[in-house]
Amino acid sequence: MRRKLVKTGSSLAVTLPAEIVDSFGLEKGQDVDLTIHPSTGAITIRLGVREFEGGRTTRRFRDLVDELVKERAALYRALAK
Repeated sequence: MRRKLVKTGSSLAVTLPAEIVDSFGLEKGQDVDLTIHPSTGAITIRLGVREFEGGRTTRRFRDLVDELVKERAALYRALAK
């Protein structure tokens, strides 16, 4: 998908089309994670995960950690030997 950079204040921004915003339930002010691949320069934007809210970890963050631990359980057991 090709997008143009737009100026917002002293920064540049990439706008997202309404169908992307709607399909992912995105909202203004929502956190996203941006990574740039060092070799290719490819930019990846992923929905951000809020880790803490009110001084405690969020349920979504705990669920993601639990899922990751389950997926990598065999690896963790092998490393623990």
